[in-house]
Amino acid sequence: MKIRVEENDNLTIEDGKIKAVVKNNSYFFAVSDIEQVLIITTDLGPFYDDMCLAIRIDEETAIFIMSEHPSYRSFLFDQLGKAIKLDYNAIIKASTCTENHIFVVYKRESEPHEK
Repeated sequence: MKIRVEENDNLTIEDGKIKAVVKNNSYFFAVSDIEQVLIITTDLGPFYDDMCLAIRIDEETAIFIMSEHPSYRSFLFDQLGKAIKLDYNAIIKASTCTENHIFVVYKRESEPHEK
């Protein structure tokens, strides 16, 4: 499932869960289930929103929010950045990139296998 947070939708973290309200439907995902967080940049700016946050929950589920969305900054910095350890150097590089590129700003550590 691909969840795209549009202009009238909302993305927040509440009680350790990501809450995406999209077209009057609510989706909940545990923050601990996040596999990767990416920032995708394109060469389409400045006329188009050319930066997107992608939150990969698993192989089939991802949440996308464009950088011009009203919830983008507060979600990324005030909420997600307090819930998981983000690579702020990658975020800075993404913010200044004018090319097509994918920046990994978080990748869940593999859990050690039990013996």
